Amino acid sequence: LALLTWHTGPEVRSTQNRMEPPPQPNREAVAALPVRTQAALLDALEESIYTQPPTDWSKVTNLGQMRAVPEVKNTVNLAQQYADLGYDPDALISRLATIVVHDNFTEMHAFKHHQATFEEFHATRLPWRWRHLVSAAQASAISYGKNMEVYEEAVELLHA
Repeated sequence: LALLTWHTGPEVRSTQNRMEPPPQPNREAVAALPVRTQAALLDALEESIYTQPPTDWSKVTNLGQMRAVPEVKNTVNLAQQYADLGYDPDALISRLATIVVHDNFTEMHAFKHHQATFEEFHATRLPWRWRHLVSAAQASAISYGKNMEVYEEAVELLHA
């Protein structure tokens, strides 16, 4: 019975008014994107995440009211184009993994989310399975760059 009431819990209630209303991704915006090769589209998706404006923590007074930057929509649209073109899902999963390993903002929450989307993608049938990877791209874009202290220290140690 408890599992049937998950959508009424405090996490869902506190975030439901901050979610982007449907339709998302924007089909018109996806159709307007230039067609790219798989490699070029993966690079564009990665760049869309890495070049988002950083969070100005001096202006964040309530973490619970924080919103994603509008540029996240571009990442979502690129991921949907990737899905629409039928490119290799494992290549997208691998690229997103290289992005989410930077996270230590939420005790590796982004990485755990990435693992769950990988599992759900492979457990879900078409046409719904790609929804998991498009959502994974969105989650990667939202969490990237918030706090990467542990990752940066590890990279330093590897190059020492």
